[in-house]
Amino acid sequence: MPFDSNSIHHNRISAVFNGLWPDRVPICEQAFASSVASKILGRQVYTGSTDVMYAEACAWLEGESAHREFEEKLLADIVDLCRYFDFDILFCPWRKYERPTRKIDEYTILYGDPDGSNWEIWKFDPESRTFGLSQSGRPEPTFETVTKEIKTFLNTPRSPYLLDTVRKRAVAEYGNEFVVAGSAGMGIPMQSGWLEATILDPVLIADYVDRLAEDVIDAIRVQYEAGIVLINGGGDFAFNDGPVYSPKFFHDVMCPRWEKIFDYCRELGVYYIMRSDGNLWPVADDLFGWAKPHAYYEVDYDAGMRFEDLRNKFPELVLFGNVSCDLLRRGKPNEIRQRVIECINAAEPCIVIASSNSILHGTPIENVFALYETAKNYR
Repeated sequence: MPFDSNSIHHNRISAVFNGLWPDRVPICEQAFASSVASKILGRQVYTGSTDVMYAEACAWLEGESAHREFEEKLLADIVDLCRYFDFDILFCPWRKYERPTRKIDEYTILYGDPDGSNWEIWKFDPESRTFGLSQSGRPEPTFETVTKEIKTFLNTPRSPYLLDTVRKRAVAEYGNEFVVAGSAGMGIPMQSGWLEATILDPVLIADYVDRLAEDVIDAIRVQYEAGIVLINGGGDFAFNDGPVYSPKFFHDVMCPRWEKIFDYCRELGVYYIMRSDGNLWPVADDLFGWAKPHAYYEVDYDAGMRFEDLRNKFPELVLFGNVSCDLLRRGKPNEIRQRVIECINAAEPCIVIASSNSILHGTPIENVFALYETAKNYR
């Protein structure tokens, strides 16, 4: 088994991936809004959501030393949150690794070259704690520009995968305590030009996805060599009414490449978590029955993905989440407790309790406690 630490967290995750009951139901969270974590820990912390990207951009603009200090604080804050709740898996938050060019004002940051077309302006909203794209010099991709971009990409030599500093330190310093999750996903951009290409030139898209799969496999190998044996991967490709491309395209193009990745993980001794929000039922037989990832995260209750149905159809699939983010923000603690117990009863023992995606800004802390404490106290 790849989980070879004597840590109780490793033992719990190993148990559920092998169809066994651990001492208690494992818990985790792949993304946890810094604002909510700050209330819980009683100090300003950075643990997740897009305000991490804004804080990192500000640190970059203060210089190399400030950025190193930010990364130190980020890792320390994540570890403190994991220890506070006794999480079994340590996830590093999503980040924007591109170094910014300059600040336009306090909350507005420029990336890229303002003298050309390769630039973006991102804005931070202090009320919602969100940091997102506001303007771009990059034109909306069309089928013609997408095909040109893909051909350039295919003719460009591959760059070696480099493990980011925070995740490298996390597994080196805390890998014997927590299961440290890696990251390696792929997908077709959910933009009109790219989706047109899946119809008009699926052969070219298949070549593109072949290259992406090679990059994913390289990333998994590098992370495995660093000590990471759990990959939080996948990639969004669906909304509430189903995937953004046809089930036939998924069957012909995406599924064989996913199968290659999942098979590589099994050969290496790595567990792969497939992630995507939305309604995946139109491709579920191919994805979970044919390609067979080890686990499925971001199980979107509000899009009709329910643990009860998934467990009946895919008995070996490890299931993460399924406690609606909307319920967590708007519901009452008793409703959260009831949903957690329903999840456990439906999917035991191959289950890890978490939100369906992340703890969002504005989530009441009493609901957060109800989520994890119910799982930890379940017998």
